[in-house]
Amino acid sequence: MWYGNHVNNTKSRKIFENSRRFFTCIEYRIHCNYINYLMTTASSYIFTNPLCPKSIFWTNLMLLGFDPSVHTSYSAIVFNKDVFTKGPSSVKAMELIVWFLFNELDSTQTKDNFFECWPVTSLATSVKFRNIAYKWLEKLKKEGCLGYTDIILRRSAFDECQGERFERVIMAFSNYVIRVSLDREYQNYCQVFPINFKILKESAPDLLKTILKVHIKIQTDKFITETQERLDCQGRWKNLASILTDRLHDITERKNQLERDTSEFYKGKLVLETFDNLSIEQISLIRLQKLENVRLTWNLCLSWIKNNQNFIDSIEDIIYDRANKYRLDGQELLLEVPDVMMAIWERFFQKEQINPCQGGKKDLKSLLILWRFSLKTLIKNKYDKFKNEDLSCTLNKLEGYLSAQQEQTRSLSSLKNLLRTRLNEINKSIRSLREDFR
Repeated sequence: MWYGNHVNNTKSRKIFENSRRFFTCIEYRIHCNYINYLMTTASSYIFTNPLCPKSIFWTNLMLLGFDPSVHTSYSAIVFNKDVFTKGPSSVKAMELIVWFLFNELDSTQTKDNFFECWPVTSLATSVKFRNIAYKWLEKLKKEGCLGYTDIILRRSAFDECQGERFERVIMAFSNYVIRVSLDREYQNYCQVFPINFKILKESAPDLLKTILKVHIKIQTDKFITETQERLDCQGRWKNLASILTDRLHDITERKNQLERDTSEFYKGKLVLETFDNLSIEQISLIRLQKLENVRLTWNLCLSWIKNNQNFIDSIEDIIYDRANKYRLDGQELLLEVPDVMMAIWERFFQKEQINPCQGGKKDLKSLLILWRFSLKTLIKNKYDKFKNEDLSCTLNKLEGYLSAQQEQTRSLSSLKNLLRTRLNEINKSIRSLREDFR
């Protein structure tokens, strides 16, 4: 068993504990690759593929504190990374592992949801447990918590609890539980510290490649997320602009009506009030009342102007062309995809519903997704090309790619700062407009 072989070994136990402490201060995905590297060098009892789903979810369980010895003391289940590969006890193992993960996620809600079926003591309670677990996982998948678009979740999979698809479900679920636990206990866990590329290149080139892949994935995900937030912000800005346009239209109509009323007044078309039958005292009293009404109206106008000065300034900036005129113009952007690549990507386009051009405009999010997929395609082709070559030769070629990637990273950082500055300006404008509306 993986757990017994490693934890019972003094050297492996020390490495494992150091890795758990390291886990509290660095991003989870980098840690997983780091601990797999340490385990590879510490013992001969290793995974053949440390990045396969079964290895990842089993490592996650160990990091969360899952103790197989507690469960094997009262059951005949043998817990290891192959628990969902074969064997008649996979359903019972699923119940124990899923209960443990849900309890780590939210112990109060877990006790409420599984109140009538935990502990599992019969076939009826087992079926009820699987139904509740499936519905909860389905809800998490719809909310985007599982994080993988290729996770296939079916109720029938919980009847057998075997196969790689089910292992991927448990892997995605355990990843989410670890992320929630870190958010709850360590607020700064996602901070990625600087990497000494020179030392890693000499001592652990495989680890360096893995860390670089993780860094690229993190930065790309963050950039796509911020791009989506920018699109949402632009949508809100357009709605506010529509509201301002409607209000400007109403004000213009009221102004035109006042001008017409003023013109009719000066032409003598309005019927004026006469005071032929009133005394001088009564006329004087009416005059004082009208003056008081005018004074109150004037004070209200001054108060309104004072409270809406920022709004008035914003309108004047738009009218007199003093507003911010910076725009991202994608009309001149040419998007050319070779026919050979289109044949490879056709199924991907249909699956992800990618449309780089929408309504005559370029969709930045679709372009970024297309860029990521093209990068994966190029990496796969490069890997197929160099897999039979010597490793040292491949590393020398990767140095050039690394330099280009670093340049792209710096460009992305500059673009990110530019977008963040622009986003702050937009948020500031929106807050100002909201205060004006109040």
